[in-house]
Amino acid sequence: MAQIQVDVRLSVIWQMTSTVIRSGDSCLVVDPGYFPREIADLAQFIPKRLKVEALLFTHSHWDHVVGHGIFPGVPVYTSSVLARSILEEGELATEAMRKAKEYDSQWYVDRPWGYGWPEEVRGLDDGGWFNIGDLDIEAFLIPGHAPDGMAIRAENWLLVGDYLSPCEIPFVDHLADYRRTLNRLILLIDSGIDHVIPGHGPPLSDDEARRIAREDLRYLDAIARCAARRDAAAAKAIPLPRAEHVFGMANHHADNCRKAGLAITPGQ
Repeated sequence: MAQIQVDVRLSVIWQMTSTVIRSGDSCLVVDPGYFPREIADLAQFIPKRLKVEALLFTHSHWDHVVGHGIFPGVPVYTSSVLARSILEEGELATEAMRKAKEYDSQWYVDRPWGYGWPEEVRGLDDGGWFNIGDLDIEAFLIPGHAPDGMAIRAENWLLVGDYLSPCEIPFVDHLADYRRTLNRLILLIDSGIDHVIPGHGPPLSDDEARRIAREDLRYLDAIARCAARRDAAAAKAIPLPRAEHVFGMANHHADNCRKAGLAITPGQ
């Protein structure tokens, strides 16, 4: 087993995680974000003796992909799905940068390096891997929250992107895929994972991550049952797995139900 050090920093917005994984004199930076000052602090946090060998994006959502400019010339790993969209200027790639620019404009955020994808993008298929120092990084494609979602395993650490957050309910892109991904994540955790890093919120123990995964499965299974009966009223009444008092979660629940074919409106 390679000797590694894992450091997680949380953005002031949405508790978004930026992760630095060190192995020997090399490191990998995952989802550097979000505000330019935070990203500059992240770069300063990395000791100068370490070489940033690569960056990695867990998925294409704009808050996870606009920090690479602080590390010019460093190759970026993504899922093969996102890498293909970047190459072809597809919807995933173009929409991410459009939304990032729109958000920054709304809040007068000056992003010095602009809004573009890195020059060198390396796509990973399910089961693909790469090295950082003496460390093997294994990739797993996990659609459901986004079609290009990717988790990585580094020794006994699992980084899962925007799944298993203690701060929010699931944000569903495809209900069946999301449920399959949760079941897969449970199996991965059971295979020797001790620490799980979600895309939003503090790192989790394996037990905490399993609990959240099972809560989310119960919640999404309930939506699926309501969808099978076409019972929008029952779907609206499904208890949220957590964060019920967080602003916007009722709207996200309505969005999740709409993804399952159920039209519900929050507050009605």
